[in-house]
Amino acid sequence: MYDFKEVEEAMLKFWHEEKIYEKSRKKNVKGKEFYFLDGPPYTSGKIHIGHAWNKSLKDLVLRYRRMQGYDVWDRAGYDMHGLPTENAVQKKLGLKTKDDIAKYGVKKFVKECMNFSLKSAAEMNDDFRRFGVWMDFDNAYMPVKKEFISGQWAFFGKAFEQGRLYKGKKAMHWDAQSETALAKHELEYKLIKDDSIFLKFKKKDSKNEYFLIWTTTPWTIPFNLAIMVNPDVDYVKIKVGSEYWIIAKDLVEDFMDSVMEKKYKVVEELKGSKLEGQEYEHFLKEEMVGKYDELKKDSKNLHKIILSKQYVDTSSGTGLVHCAPGCGPEDEEVGRKYSIEGYNSLNERGEFVSGHFKGWTAKEDDKRFVDYFRDKGYLLATKMVEHDYPHSWRSHKPVIFRTTEQWFLKTSDLIPKIIEMNKSVRWVPKKSGESYDRWSENLRDNSAVRQRFWGCPVPIWVNEDNEEDFFVVGSLKELEKLTGKKFDDLSIHKPWIDEVIIEKDGNKYKRILDVSDVWIDSGTVSWNCLDNDSRLLKKYFPADAILEGNDQIRLWFSLLQICSSIMFNKTSYENVFVHGMILDFQGVKMSKSLGNIVSPYEVVDKFSSDIFRYYICEITAGDNINFNWEDVKQKQRNLLILSNIGNYLRDFVKDNKVGKIDMKKLGLEERYILSRLNSTIEEVTDLFESYQLDKLIGKIEGLFLDLSRVYIKLTRDRANDRKTKQIVFDTIFEVYLNCLRMFAPVCPLVCEKLWQDLREMKVVKEESVHLSEWPELDKKKIDKKLENEFGLMLDVVERGFAERDKVGIGLKWPLASALVSVDGKLSGELVEIVKGQLNVKDVKVDRGKVKSGSDVGVKLDVEMTPELEAEGYAREISRKVQAARKKVGLVKGDRIKLGIEVDEELAEMLSAFEGFESFIKERTGSKVVSVGKLEKYKERFEEKVKGNEIGIGFEKV
Repeated sequence: MYDFKEVEEAMLKFWHEEKIYEKSRKKNVKGKEFYFLDGPPYTSGKIHIGHAWNKSLKDLVLRYRRMQGYDVWDRAGYDMHGLPTENAVQKKLGLKTKDDIAKYGVKKFVKECMNFSLKSAAEMNDDFRRFGVWMDFDNAYMPVKKEFISGQWAFFGKAFEQGRLYKGKKAMHWDAQSETALAKHELEYKLIKDDSIFLKFKKKDSKNEYFLIWTTTPWTIPFNLAIMVNPDVDYVKIKVGSEYWIIAKDLVEDFMDSVMEKKYKVVEELKGSKLEGQEYEHFLKEEMVGKYDELKKDSKNLHKIILSKQYVDTSSGTGLVHCAPGCGPEDEEVGRKYSIEGYNSLNERGEFVSGHFKGWTAKEDDKRFVDYFRDKGYLLATKMVEHDYPHSWRSHKPVIFRTTEQWFLKTSDLIPKIIEMNKSVRWVPKKSGESYDRWSENLRDNSAVRQRFWGCPVPIWVNEDNEEDFFVVGSLKELEKLTGKKFDDLSIHKPWIDEVIIEKDGNKYKRILDVSDVWIDSGTVSWNCLDNDSRLLKKYFPADAILEGNDQIRLWFSLLQICSSIMFNKTSYENVFVHGMILDFQGVKMSKSLGNIVSPYEVVDKFSSDIFRYYICEITAGDNINFNWEDVKQKQRNLLILSNIGNYLRDFVKDNKVGKIDMKKLGLEERYILSRLNSTIEEVTDLFESYQLDKLIGKIEGLFLDLSRVYIKLTRDRANDRKTKQIVFDTIFEVYLNCLRMFAPVCPLVCEKLWQDLREMKVVKEESVHLSEWPELDKKKIDKKLENEFGLMLDVVERGFAERDKVGIGLKWPLASALVSVDGKLSGELVEIVKGQLNVKDVKVDRGKVKSGSDVGVKLDVEMTPELEAEGYAREISRKVQAARKKVGLVKGDRIKLGIEVDEELAEMLSAFEGFESFIKERTGSKVVSVGKLEKYKERFEEKVKGNEIGIGFEKV
């Protein structure tokens, strides 16, 4: 039995010492090009189980293409810039804020970030290699390298040429912990519980008339500048006590009965359009210390009712929507139509900087705001709601909105182009492509920059005396030409690059201090992976395939196409395979706090990397997986079956040879398994070509399990027959060899070991299974009719076994007959196999409809005659003798003299079996068989069969 962990370590050493990966690349250097674009994992230092799944699937594709002779571009890559590295380094250095970093020293901090990134990449390279992954790790693309940054600057240059870079002030999602803006694709939505609030705003010049609004973000109320209503919705004015409230007609009953629990009377009905322009008083006017009056000078519509069909409905709340144009793109959009400029004075940490609420923190202090509104008398009610709320995908903290000036990348006009490009892309599963289209339909212009330290410096240089005068440096070469300086990987980063002044046309230009959105790093890899080299781009671009998790539909997959459409006006990839996420066995997301994380190192320690690959790569495309150790164990058992076939073959090759199959000597079993082989080659090849990676492993597994459980089982007797054993083992060799070739991309290390075993037997020539060719299809050997009939026969046998279990009669005990009902045809040869497998003397076939609703039915004649019982004892005795032989170390070719001692009654029963002696001889390797006392035998054993004492004695002759 193989210790798969030891096997893997030995094979990794073999690959390294013999440079097998390098040889595989060299072998195909003149082959057809295949460009695989590796989606960059973040350099976190240690891979997690999702990384292992992802790279295993990628390796599956790459190994298949190499075996087909393709010249494969397989350069690995990493994401390195951005907040995860900054956060890790901050934690290491005990720094909490951007001010702390500035005090520590930005140069020292950036050097630490560089070292962390490079060290982490090296560790991850080693981890991926341990999982048997073959990629060009030694030459991995890295966004921290000056060549990569130059390629990214080329993108900014192209965007600048197309007029896509502009500076603007917008309400942006903001990560207060990281003190930076976030783009839409950097958000993750989580279901959270919040206190929603119902507030009343007093209608101006009215003593007791109020507009009712509802919100889940109390902290935004100080920035409220308008109230939105739907012009087509019916509203009512209701009398509640001494006050009059305005609310949507469809919501009044639920609100008053369930939330307020108060009596009311409808006094007026009116359309939302009639409310437009009505003014209200903000109850926080004093707290905002004149700010509202200041804003009102520039906007006559401040604190008035405005209209919006798009963002106001009656699904919840009051039908009147609080509008804070400085706190969200929807509010900003509607406010702009009414010339209401957004107001939001939060600082980078999300704190109010003036007025009564100075020092209060957005979102964090929601409860303080609620209490304050209650004390003021304007809070009507609170209601706990569960809703999706955006969180930072990096810090995982709730985000806020902040109005900030940023450099934006215009992309909204690309929507039709991107959706059109996607029509030529094959998505597996198809639903992922549909999700991609839905995401693309809602693309918005996003900020291209971040206010951080560790990132690709944005190559925008602005005139020191005129902000409107700026230009973009489109490459490192251009910068060096403009400055006469040389730059290395570090000096092209902040803060060194910030010191570079460019003099042009008598003006001095200084770079903006921002770094680029880290997703632009990964969005530009389709050409940066090829070093933005025109020769390589012409040879390989676009990528033939990409493969990532379903979270990348709105992230990397989207950014690749946005960047490629701007850079080249065409798609960056042609095929996409999407996998899911790994959950624990109960379907719960893995997390440190829950203690349910499964580490890839734990899987390797308990089983092996190949067993993990075998298990994980079969998960349905796009679906999440509930990780289950029992399923992993089953894959281990199946892999042992594959290795045992090799052992069976090895035993034969010790004294014999295997070679080309003599097609004239094929029996029914050979025709079946060779048809199965070629059907599988055809199916698996088609599945690889169509990127249905999740479906192909089961096909290969089914073949080698059939080889073991069906073909080898059915040919045991023929394998021991001098006249027929050659065709049997030639067939086993042919099928096993091609199973190894097909399975090598799945379990590369174990299949390598099994291949090396074949090399020791001198039956294969290639130095490695991964230097061999993909199996060649022989369609002439495919006989689907035979496969179907064989499948029907196997169903009959399985049903027969179940019937034996029902009546408690073991398979060693022959029965007189079986009546088989099938909804199909069984040939005479297949009926003979059924007889042998079910151990019955006769089989009658009824081709009528099967009453049980299945395709087959089996009825056994269970009456036991003396002759049948005697034969059953003979079979059991033979089995006991074989076990005894094994105990004393006898091998298959050793012959023995055998003695059997039984009582008189059993001896008389055995005499009813006319061929008892020859039957025992044939099955036990006995030259002589006698029934009597055992004193003369050296080896003696006591056994029981059906409660009867049976003595066994033998000696080698």
